[in-house]
Amino acid sequence: MCRFVRSRKGGSPVILLAKQTRVLFILTSLALIFCLLGCKNPFRTRESPPPVRETGGTWKTPSEPEDVVDNLFYAYNEMVVANFDRCLCDSFRFSAPEDSAQAVLDNRAELFADWDREVELRVASQIFNLLQSRSDSISLELRFDPEPPVPDEVTDSTAVLLRDYELVIFDLQADPWSSDTAEGTATFQMRQTSLNWWCIYFWQDMPKKPGDYDWGDFKAQFR
Repeated sequence: MCRFVRSRKGGSPVILLAKQTRVLFILTSLALIFCLLGCKNPFRTRESPPPVRETGGTWKTPSEPEDVVDNLFYAYNEMVVANFDRCLCDSFRFSAPEDSAQAVLDNRAELFADWDREVELRVASQIFNLLQSRSDSISLELRFDPEPPVPDEVTDSTAVLLRDYELVIFDLQADPWSSDTAEGTATFQMRQTSLNWWCIYFWQDMPKKPGDYDWGDFKAQFR
């Protein structure tokens, strides 16, 4: 309620609010609310950043040496050169001793010489580009034997993994389809990077039997 009181000095009446304290509290609260609405809450949890777009294909973080073999398997079968690239160390080298010896006999000693990361990526790119451009006539399938020929050797920072493989190249224009198979054993020597990821720094290829067609022979066709 409000009451009217005459000023002792006379003049117009002065309105005294009976509940001045409550009104003052309400006004103060409203001012505080408007202030908070205009400010950011410093204790609010930060929103998560948007996910990074992957390069495509199947990829797992190579926290274990076996993950690198899996990533290489997926990269080859899905023909994603960026993922294949991430399997290799900067100091990568490829060696195919038996194929190299045959190349020397064929007066092509340079065929397997100085096969570093740059050569490996260029060869992989040419293989994938050919397969993608002629998908109606040629196809490829890489298979790894799930049982390694020898146990994996893994230390804190290095690893040696041997994998028996079949690389099957299908001629889809033949009737019926025909195929050519490269077989052998790949030896992957790995190390950890600064991110504790594993990568291949040395890859040695050996045919299943001396003189047989292997992965090294197949890759050399694209060098």
